[in-house]
Amino acid sequence: MINKLTVALTVPMIVLLLTVSCGPPELTPTTTEEAQIPPHFATYTSEGLFSISYPPDWVPATSIIEEMSEMMADWAQGVDPNLSMEDFTLMFLAGKPIEEGYYPAVTISTMPRSIGLWTLDEITEADDLWCREHLQQYREHSRTKTVIGGNEAAISDWQDYEPVTGTWRYLTAYVVKDKFCWTVTCGVEVDDFKTYEDTFHSVVRSFRPLR
Repeated sequence: MINKLTVALTVPMIVLLLTVSCGPPELTPTTTEEAQIPPHFATYTSEGLFSISYPPDWVPATSIIEEMSEMMADWAQGVDPNLSMEDFTLMFLAGKPIEEGYYPAVTISTMPRSIGLWTLDEITEADDLWCREHLQQYREHSRTKTVIGGNEAAISDWQDYEPVTGTWRYLTAYVVKDKFCWTVTCGVEVDDFKTYEDTFHSVVRSFRPLR
């Protein structure tokens, strides 16, 4: 089922569709040590692609990925006609099943790195600028440089308002490995974020690119 959660999560999955880099963000990144995956988490592995772990009451929702990808394309065209989704791939969605869909949830997407969007700083800075220019009430609370699965990464804590979905707060991990950048995003309505914040950090840090 496509519900307002899956609609809200289309926003952070668009940000890698940029074609130019930009100036530095206002925030000063920090660095933290790599965290351990909680032992009680369930792990999903897409052979040769990635693995990710999440609470045991979350389940994969792979059956709606195609529909969600189409929704993302429509949203992107409406927000910024210059965006191209040619190389963008939505890889995964999982969450806690509820009557209306999945809440909370995590998504994984990937795109090839390119000239001007190769380094982690170039990618996150371009993301930040695009969000400031195109999202109504975008706000980045923090950005942390870190290591995820032995790979250079950054974690952004941010929020945005959309007329259909209201105000949501997200935790997005950017992980660069070889020729690809992966984004791993968890999100909930802003009032629920503190309840799930620690869980979201554990989920995004559990991600392991396998290619």
